[in-house]
Amino acid sequence: MECGLVKPIIVAMMFTVALAQVAGAAGAAPAKAEPAEVVQAFNRALTARKLQDATALLAAGSVQFTLRAAHAGVTAGQGGITSDLRTHWNQIGPVLFAVTTTYRRVPKILDTRVDGDLATVWAQVATETVERGGKTNQASFSELYLLVKTADGWRIGGIADNRGTDNLAVSDPPSQ
Repeated sequence: MECGLVKPIIVAMMFTVALAQVAGAAGAAPAKAEPAEVVQAFNRALTARKLQDATALLAAGSVQFTLRAAHAGVTAGQGGITSDLRTHWNQIGPVLFAVTTTYRRVPKILDTRVDGDLATVWAQVATETVERGGKTNQASFSELYLLVKTADGWRIGGIADNRGTDNLAVSDPPSQ
């Protein structure tokens, strides 16, 4: 290789690595991420309003366990306490993001247990929601994540929480 090409190639490689780190910072979990890292990446993606990044961390057939509606005016459903997790976030996320200027989720990992291809991650999640009118809501609740090891790494197979219903007024998204 010609010496004049080495420096530009090294600079290009450094630039590519830096871009990959910035792209991954918003939500994506590293390829070999441990279960707690996947939980952190999922919550970072929701905070960044990147539903596609968040749902990419879900296992096929993942389940949401809903004990009560998280937001006033939203019913928990009549089909029992479980629903498809991907569908849950793809329905709730756009509505939540439409009525807020900020939705921040910060999980504090309390415990992680790995047993073969299964893992559980307990987290205390603090949320901050700023409505379009400026009203701020804060909540804190426990979430339990069940993760399964797939060919693509750890993926979230289920989430359950003890969240209560908040008073965030959920309405139809504004028309554009």
